[in-house]
Amino acid sequence: MHDRRRIAVVLAGAAAFLSLYAPQSLMPLLHDWLGDNAALAGLIVSAGTFGVAIAAPFAGLLADRIGRRRVIVLAAFWVVLPTTAVALAQSPTQLIAARLLQGLLLPGIFGVTVAYIGSEWPAASARQVTALYVAGTIGGGFVGRFTSGLVAEFGGWQAGFMALAVGQLLLALLIRAWLPTERQRPPPAGSPLQTMATLLRRPELRGAYAVGFTLLFALVGGFTYVTLHLARPPFALGPAALSAIFAVYLVGVLITPLSGRLLNRYGHGRVLALAWGVTIAGLALSLLSSLPAMVVALTLFSGGIFVAQTAATSFVAEASGAARATSVGLYVLCYYLGGSVGGVLPAALWTHYGWPGVAALIASVGLVSIALGLRSFRHALRPPPDAPPPLPEAGGESA
Repeated sequence: MHDRRRIAVVLAGAAAFLSLYAPQSLMPLLHDWLGDNAALAGLIVSAGTFGVAIAAPFAGLLADRIGRRRVIVLAAFWVVLPTTAVALAQSPTQLIAARLLQGLLLPGIFGVTVAYIGSEWPAASARQVTALYVAGTIGGGFVGRFTSGLVAEFGGWQAGFMALAVGQLLLALLIRAWLPTERQRPPPAGSPLQTMATLLRRPELRGAYAVGFTLLFALVGGFTYVTLHLARPPFALGPAALSAIFAVYLVGVLITPLSGRLLNRYGHGRVLALAWGVTIAGLALSLLSSLPAMVVALTLFSGGIFVAQTAATSFVAEASGAARATSVGLYVLCYYLGGSVGGVLPAALWTHYGWPGVAALIASVGLVSIALGLRSFRHALRPPPDAPPPLPEAGGESA
């Protein structure tokens, strides 16, 4: 029972991110289908993250009222429908609408699973289970990109999305079979709007939320437009090869424990600055016309973002006190708003300056993020003894 429960948590992490970022590996095919419209292609990615941003603050409130396991299972099954609709879309409008609905449903899996872990395991064990959950989100994000790209190589982008719909259904069936009902249902939260207003009056938290915005802006913007770059000469990669590039995400499985040790030694602000330094170094290396250099560059880029994400989310968890759940909801809202903007805003720079223009924009956003973090994180608090583990973000990605 205990092993299956842990496996169910891993599968929930995978289910949350199997399809969210899958369009990134299909960008060249979608770009051609849309008629060489980079902004519209980016909007297909952003529609999903925008839906997550809208729904994230409310998923926990619903789970508090009807039960966490029920919300996780319902969301896992319901997300199969818009994933299928994406595969069957006949127009850009239908595709974007289906992606938006995907995003609205996914917080019911990943946000509520984090709360489930914190309530069902004692603190010492919860940190280990959280690490498993993080591995699930990273693995799910990679498998989604790799599978959709590989299938699309032979059957087109519609077949790639249909393969993900089948995968989502299988994961939902396993989660329902192996995830037990929580032992105690938490009482409904009171006055959530008042709590949000109190949190937003704290400048250090506002800064942390803004840092979250910059992180997913960079991750989504970087991997959305670098696939277009890699599809062009001198690289000229096809969908299958492009999907394999996302194997660099798996570095997150290795760096997550290291991030915690770095935070304990150097603090949130310094670790954030160091992580962004690694990310910007990766962006600079990506300007070389060499595929091995690009693989190293994207490893540095994604690895730096994952470490920065750990710094930001752990700060929010430690600094929010009793309102942690609501504060995390606000952070996730800003985080995914950043991802939504990151899929669209770089399009103009891509059109006029190509990948170097996009890389320069992301590096500039990184410098702003460092300034925000150093100012906001200097008042980091030690976690209380009964604090549950920090929230892993998405897409490993981390969420």
